[in-house]
Amino acid sequence: MGRECTEFVRGVVAALILKLSSAQKLRDAGVFDAFRRVLIQDSTQIRLPQHLADYFPGAANQNRKVGAALKIQVVYNLLDETFTHFGLSGFRRTDQAASPDILSVASPGDLVLRDLGYFVIPVFQKLIDRGVHFLTRLRQNVAILDPQSLKRIDLLKELRNRGFFDQSILLGAERKVQVRLVALPVPEQIANERRRKAKSNRDKRLNPSKEDLELLGWNIYVTSVESSIWSPETVQNAYGVRWRIEIVFKSWKSHFNLTMTATGSASQVETLIWAKLFAICLFQKLFAFFEHSTPRPISLLKSAQFFCLLLLSSLKDYITTAQNSRLIYTHLGLEKRKKKGHLSGHRLLS
Repeated sequence: MGRECTEFVRGVVAALILKLSSAQKLRDAGVFDAFRRVLIQDSTQIRLPQHLADYFPGAANQNRKVGAALKIQVVYNLLDETFTHFGLSGFRRTDQAASPDILSVASPGDLVLRDLGYFVIPVFQKLIDRGVHFLTRLRQNVAILDPQSLKRIDLLKELRNRGFFDQSILLGAERKVQVRLVALPVPEQIANERRRKAKSNRDKRLNPSKEDLELLGWNIYVTSVESSIWSPETVQNAYGVRWRIEIVFKSWKSHFNLTMTATGSASQVETLIWAKLFAICLFQKLFAFFEHSTPRPISLLKSAQFFCLLLLSSLKDYITTAQNSRLIYTHLGLEKRKKKGHLSGHRLLS
């Protein structure tokens, strides 16, 4: 396996992504009716054998020895359960550096959901200019200004007085990108847990101030979606479905053995990763078929475990009979749980 083989397998995955992206869209509950696609951008990492540290550099240990780690950047279309982009790099390429990658994927009418790791103000402006909507959390200590007076808004003071916030603001002291800021209070138990974690963070550079700790009592979002499309509560619920990608990553590592890599050359390891991503794309499409063809939701994790136990050659014959279809729905069904807030009982989070 050399570089030519790696490029071939990567090209096959790219072709498969294009082939699968034409699936019928899921318009669930009307939350995403205004958008063509809902794209979740996130990343996951894999530890590699030490001899690959020059090709895929990871973090350094206490002795300054650099390990080997691979980071996979993913863009996932929530509506049709398919992947629209994969990117492989060393661990040291941060999510912030990967933030502009979305510009080569997103199209007018799309909605992009990302966490704070991708918070880059110039990228927000480019998304707006291209007619692409986005939703993310607000990074602390970023300046927010009043669009009329251009004076800095004391968000904590506003929240103390009003209890919530929903209005247009200018983001950044220099760039001044006009967006909508939404802040809603969280239960005190959740706020206290956030503060406990913030205080116990081992990175002393992130030592929170008293004001920072108080702001943890609210969920604070930045979005380009207008209030005529989403209420503040809908903003919060929509952001909650971003956690779907975490379940996807868990299925990769638990059932597709993505963390088990070969000990060969960099080309061999990279080719193996691309080949596994190819199999994952096929599984995801099959899972979407079953999820959308049964009246009750099925579990992605259970489905990944089930299908990884079957030989692909016999899978087609196994699922054609009505009896086996009923067996699949029975064993892959979601367990009923008490709802824990925003869309937590929703099939998109299963």
